[in-house]
Amino acid sequence: MAEKKPVITKIEPIVPLIKPRLRVAAYARVSMETDRLMHSLSAQISYYSDLIQKNPEWEYAGVYADRFISGTSIEKRSEFQRMIADCEKGLINIILCKSISRFARNTVDLLNTVRHLKELGIEVRFEKEQVNTLSSDGEVMLTLLASFAEQESRSISENSKWGIRKRIQSGTIGTANKHILGYRYDDELQQYVIIPEEAETVRWMFRMFLDGLSFQKIADELNAAGIRTTLNNCFQEAGVRQLLYNEVYAGDALKQKYIMTDPISKIKVRNHGELPQYLYTDCHEAIIDRETYEKVKAEMQRRTDMAHPVYYFTGLIRCETCGGYYSRRLNRSKGHTYINWACRYKLDRKKCKSINIREDTLIAACIETVGVDYEKQISSMSIGENGDIHFTLSGGEVRTWTHPPIPVRIPKPKRERTLPKHLFDGMIFCGICGRRYGRAISDRKDHHLYWRCRSKSGGPQTCDSVNYPNSEIERIFCELFEQSTFDAEYFKSVISKIIIQKTGSVDFYTVDGEVRHYETLKLRENINSGTRTAAFHDKIRCAHCGNLYSQYITKGKYVYWTCKGKRLAHAECTAVNLSDCKLRTIAAYVLGLDTFDSDVFEASIDYILAFTDGSLRFIYKDGSEKTWQKV
Repeated sequence: MAEKKPVITKIEPIVPLIKPRLRVAAYARVSMETDRLMHSLSAQISYYSDLIQKNPEWEYAGVYADRFISGTSIEKRSEFQRMIADCEKGLINIILCKSISRFARNTVDLLNTVRHLKELGIEVRFEKEQVNTLSSDGEVMLTLLASFAEQESRSISENSKWGIRKRIQSGTIGTANKHILGYRYDDELQQYVIIPEEAETVRWMFRMFLDGLSFQKIADELNAAGIRTTLNNCFQEAGVRQLLYNEVYAGDALKQKYIMTDPISKIKVRNHGELPQYLYTDCHEAIIDRETYEKVKAEMQRRTDMAHPVYYFTGLIRCETCGGYYSRRLNRSKGHTYINWACRYKLDRKKCKSINIREDTLIAACIETVGVDYEKQISSMSIGENGDIHFTLSGGEVRTWTHPPIPVRIPKPKRERTLPKHLFDGMIFCGICGRRYGRAISDRKDHHLYWRCRSKSGGPQTCDSVNYPNSEIERIFCELFEQSTFDAEYFKSVISKIIIQKTGSVDFYTVDGEVRHYETLKLRENINSGTRTAAFHDKIRCAHCGNLYSQYITKGKYVYWTCKGKRLAHAECTAVNLSDCKLRTIAAYVLGLDTFDSDVFEASIDYILAFTDGSLRFIYKDGSEKTWQKV
């Protein structure tokens, strides 16, 4: 059978009979508000509107124009941002612009924007430079020309700064801040004019500061009085500080406080001597007399010195280990106060193995090595890792003070366990917080072993659980499992864990999954909250002598209940006293309540019999009884 040959069919591209019209927009911008530039902007808008609408292959998409905005950044140009957004929506195919400098003077912004538009398939045409961004050499030319535009912007900025400085020197420049608290700037007089109401606020601020109030306190007082800033905001600490330091209130004006380091980013920074400043004195009417203003400046300096004191060794001592400077620190040890100098990186908990040196040792080393007049001779100091101090004198000579050998610290031996391993270790858990119980030795004369929740150890008590003597746990186990004596081997073979509940009830979990419960209310001996319960009056009777209990108060706040028979002459009653707060806990437990309720108690209980062993029998009004046995 003959093999069939493949058939190849050529598919020609389908060319539309009518090409779709391209949506074309234009962008224009002027940076300063002058009649000439406004006329230029109007001319650009008219020119591009007419140019686009006359071309039959183009569809008019509008002209976007930014007025009085610099081209060094695209962030504040709302029309430019709107044009880019319309491009991303697919509303524009071509953008026309007079020149690269009108589009952007920042090379980075220009290239990023053009590349973004190129990814969207949008072409930008610059008429003056004859650059098309979608052409093969468009981006290369654009990069070069944009750099020239950015450099031109820097040159214009430098020329403008030079002109401003010349006008400052001649005293013919106004101010950018037309309204500060207490003043408004009069353009005709070319000086500040006092606003009487605001001037009173300024004088009040200065008086409060000289009276000792802090910046924050002054701000709080102004805000509380309903006074606001010139922008109708609440006063802040930093704003009050700036106003009090302003020389304008003394009738002066300081020019070139801030400078612009980069015309592209337009970030202003405080002038710390990079350029000269010019102080005009008595150039307008003062709100604050010069004497008061100088007092405020002196008080500011005094407070600054107190907050950040400078000592002789400050900034003088270098750490040879990490290169940081030493700082002064006040230390306290065993009731004594002394001054230490330590590396800042060590104080900041960074890795530095340098040693600290006491200030009295440092002064003694200076006198011993350099002399009594060491402050006039030392130009710098450095401290090695071993504590040796190297002094560099003003003449260039280097002297060394050797630190005495540092004694080697012998680590304390680890404390061995004072208690041998016990059968209950790791088996008793707290029913409140879930932590294990640990062993402890009682401070009483018998020094018996007892168990307590570990959350009570090593810090503030965070668990309200009860403690349990070891002998009681063994007794309860024997009672529940019907053993005459406690057998350790039998316990290990039967019990998997023990949980002690908040009331003192104990749950024994067997290895077979059975739970045996021992119900009880075990009181904590050291608890006394100072309650006073009227519901117990005439409700407690002594089972020994038959007398009623009455209350008495100790230490002015703790209430106890005691048998009246103990106070009678020749009485031999041995009834125990009852704490009011513990009696409330017992009554709530017997009644099945979480907390004691006087109304429920009076409605349910007829009276309570108190026995000499501390046990209580609650007699209900229906004749039934319930006994609480003291554990």
